[in-house]
Amino acid sequence: MHTRRSFLRTSLAATTAILADVSSVAAKERPVRLGTNPSSVRTVPKSLSDAYVDGVKFLTPDAVDYATAREVYNAGILTQPKIIACCTSETGVQRALERAKAENWPVAVKAGGHSFEGFCLNDDGLVVSVSPMREMQLDPKTGILIAGAGCRLEEVNQFLLAKGRFLPAGSCRTVGLAGLTLGGGYGMFARKWGLTCDHLRRIKMVDGTGTIRDSKDEPDLLWSARGGGNGHFGIVTELTFNTRAAPAQFSSWKFRVYKLDPKRATALLETWFEATSDLPNESFSAWIMNGSQVTVVVTTIGSREEKGLVAFRRRLAGLTKKMTSGGPTSLKRALSWYYGEQGPVYFKNASAGYYKEMDDIRPALPGIFEEVLTVPGLIFQINTLGGAISNGDVEGAYPHRAFPYLGESQAYWESPARAPVLQEAAGRMHTHIAQAGVTRHYANYPDLAFKDWPTAYYGAENYARLQQLKQRYDPENRIRHPQSVRLPD
Repeated sequence: MHTRRSFLRTSLAATTAILADVSSVAAKERPVRLGTNPSSVRTVPKSLSDAYVDGVKFLTPDAVDYATAREVYNAGILTQPKIIACCTSETGVQRALERAKAENWPVAVKAGGHSFEGFCLNDDGLVVSVSPMREMQLDPKTGILIAGAGCRLEEVNQFLLAKGRFLPAGSCRTVGLAGLTLGGGYGMFARKWGLTCDHLRRIKMVDGTGTIRDSKDEPDLLWSARGGGNGHFGIVTELTFNTRAAPAQFSSWKFRVYKLDPKRATALLETWFEATSDLPNESFSAWIMNGSQVTVVVTTIGSREEKGLVAFRRRLAGLTKKMTSGGPTSLKRALSWYYGEQGPVYFKNASAGYYKEMDDIRPALPGIFEEVLTVPGLIFQINTLGGAISNGDVEGAYPHRAFPYLGESQAYWESPARAPVLQEAAGRMHTHIAQAGVTRHYANYPDLAFKDWPTAYYGAENYARLQQLKQRYDPENRIRHPQSVRLPD
C-alpha cells in the first residue's frame, strides 16, 4: 500500500481540495440501512453513537472521545478547543451554537480535518463537528445524491460506484466532501466534467445565529457554496449533487526523469506545458518535482489512443528514462491507487498559484528549483485544469476558471524537529512566486502567509459579495478562523 508521502513523491500528489476528516471517529463505523430504501445508507461512528442529547454530544479535553474527535490530517496542528460539539442533526448544531453564544465563544467548523492550516479547530472556543452526519441517499432515476456534511470521499465513491454513478472530486480517501466542495473541488476528472462544486445543486445550513437556511429558498447561499470556502458564516449540514454515469475504464502513465539540474528541469517543464495544451478533456496531468527527480503523471477516462494523448506520451517518452503504465481498469480499482495514507502526517502544503502559461511562473523557477534541489522533503507540483472548468457556465463564487494550471508546494518530514527547515524553505519558495507576480491562489490550499488572501482566494468582487452574506448570516462574527470572511467595514 502506498503511503501518502510516497504517493505524493511519485504520483499525483494532493489533487484533492482539502478540509476533510481523518479522525478515527470514522475508523470504527458500521453501515446502517435506513428503512427499506436500498439507495440509502448511513455510517454511524460507534465511539460516538451514544450520549447524544438533542443531536449533540459535548466533549471536553478530559473526555474519552475528545482526542478522536479533535484529530486532523496535519499532525503538526496542535490546537486544543475548549469544547468539541459532535452533531448528528441540524438541531444538534443549533444547540452547539446556543452554547457558544451563551459563553461568548468563537466557533470553528470541522467536517473532517484536512484543513492544511487547521482552520477547523480553535484554541479558545467551540468546534462544531459534523463528522457523524454521514447519511447518503441516491435517487436511481435522476442520479441525485443527498449527502450529510460528514461524508468522506472514499465512502462516497464506494456508495456511488456500486450503483454505477460517480461524483467528480479529488483523490485522497479521507478528504471531507463538504470542505472539498465548498472550496471548489478539483481532481483527475474536472477537465471532463467540471469542479465538484459545479455539481452542487442545493445545501442546507445552520447560520451563525442558529437559523436553519436552505439554498432552495436563498440562491445566494448556493452561489457562496460553489467555491466560496467554509467556516465563514454557517455550518453546512446537507449537500445535494448531480452525479455522473461512472466511466467505463481508467488508464494512467508515469514518466520519470532523474538527476535533473535547473536547466534540464526548465526544459522538461517547457515541454510539459506545450504538450498539455493538446490533451483531451478526458485526461489529466501533473508535473511533480521532488529533489532532482521529476515525475509526470497523465490519466484518462477516455480512449488510450486519442490523438492528443498519444502525442503527449510520445513527447514525454522522448525526454524521460522510465515510463510505467496502468490500466485500462475499472474506476473502482484505479481510485485505490491514489487514496494515500490515512494520516495524520507531518506536512506543509499550500497553493503555489494559478497560471495561464509557463511564462507566468518562469521568473520564479530559478528560486523554486534551488529550494527543491537542496532541501530534501520539498516538492513543487503543477496540475492541469481547463476543459470543463473553464467552459462551464455554473454560477458560483469560484473565481479562477480562466486559469488552466494550478501549482502547489508541499513539504513532508518525519520528526517535528525537521519542521522549521522545511517550513522556511516553503516560505522562500512562496516569496519567489509572489515576486513573479503570481497572486491568485486556491482557497482549499491556504497559507497563513498570504498577505491579500481575500483577493487571492476569491477575487475582490466576489469577496465583497461574500462579506454581505457574512453580514446577513453571521452578524456577530461567531463563526470564524484566521482567514474567514470578515464583516464589511
